[in-house]
Amino acid sequence: MVAHQQNRVKDEFFGAMQHPEEMLKEYPLPSMLLMFGLGIGVGVLVSHALCSTLMDTFEEPTMTEKVKRQLYDAVSSVVPPSMLKQLQHYTS
Repeated sequence: MVAHQQNRVKDEFFGAMQHPEEMLKEYPLPSMLLMFGLGIGVGVLVSHALCSTLMDTFEEPTMTEKVKRQLYDAVSSVVPPSMLKQLQHYTS
């Protein structure tokens, strides 16, 4: 029984692949929903690929990096240049 059912499904699949227009006319709503789902899936994959490459180029600094930069800028106007070189060594 299971083998017969598998053969029937396989025959329907290959029949649909050979005559897609007939399947579209016979099942318009499932065909449309399938294409809509495929479009959404492809769109998500493409947007994820594009956004991940863009996010790598525009990496936002963390909060600690921002605070470190603000402290360095504030201290750099007060501390002599010889000490700034030492601070740059510690902050980089």
